Amino acid sequence: MKGGKIEAFQKVKYYINFRERLVGEMKNLKNLKGIVPSLHTITAPDGSLSDEDIRSEVKFNIECGVHGLAVGLGAGEFYKFSDEERKRLFKIVVDEANGKVPVLVGAWHTGTEPALMLAKYAKDIGADGLVLIPPFFRKAEATLYLYEHFSRIASNVDLPIMIQDNEDTFGVHICATLCKRLADENPNIYLIKIEGAGTIEKMRQVRELMQDKMVIFGGSAARLFYEEMAAGARGNIPDACLPDLLVEIFNKYEKGDIEGSKKAYEKFKPWVDFLFLHSMQAAEIEKETLRLRGIIRSSHTRGPRVSLSEKDKQELKRILQQMGIIKS
Repeated sequence: MKGGKIEAFQKVKYYINFRERLVGEMKNLKNLKGIVPSLHTITAPDGSLSDEDIRSEVKFNIECGVHGLAVGLGAGEFYKFSDEERKRLFKIVVDEANGKVPVLVGAWHTGTEPALMLAKYAKDIGADGLVLIPPFFRKAEATLYLYEHFSRIASNVDLPIMIQDNEDTFGVHICATLCKRLADENPNIYLIKIEGAGTIEKMRQVRELMQDKMVIFGGSAARLFYEEMAAGARGNIPDACLPDLLVEIFNKYEKGDIEGSKKAYEKFKPWVDFLFLHSMQAAEIEKETLRLRGIIRSSHTRGPRVSLSEKDKQELKRILQQMGIIKS
């Protein structure tokens, strides 16, 4: 009996140690690669957060084999929600993911103090990493303050940090030498998402200057997937409505099946071309895609927005039918 108790204790101890090692590996995002979708913030027709649909979107992406999740970024329309709503969103996503994949939280704000507050909250609820943007409201001021902004958050929150570089959207230039200085002085800053004009050249600059010390991800809905990977990207942070296709594209590429990967991308291309043709309605297109797939019940989008016309909705439906994503 005594021997049986000892054996049972050893099994429990082994399981606990194994789980700790597994969690430790996930917390160390230096090995992060693949498809890490930026989740949409799903709302009911009255504009309120839809907890059930947010959870459904998380489950769907995990079931599709994504390598991580990001919440509260641009695709999540962070600027349309209060801080309290964003905290609630973060908690729902972290809870639903439940350690199955790492979750990166967008502590995005126009000021350092509120961004730091969101970052600390993300740490408290068990997020695996942060995504930070420059405080973009006063662009000249932000450019001069970038080092202090990122450093202050990094030194106060013990989580891996990804810098979001999208000069087209935020109007603030983040140079490769600043990234190197930040990474050299802050051990938890070692990821960057680069998108917008000059994406490939910026990736090459960061890669040349920092080698493997900075984990690079692309964005822009994976439109430049192959160019990004050739420039040193480890993966992509696209939107979250076609994760099954993007995981297939990445996994085949990673295994060296380039022909198979490009064949899968050809299936994806009509949708991403439609998205960029109607870039002002991106949020509505992405949510309507999720709705048509039966993942969420409402594609409602808060203002400001440019509504997708009924004609364009029908065209989107036709494209998804031709892709074999939904039935005719």
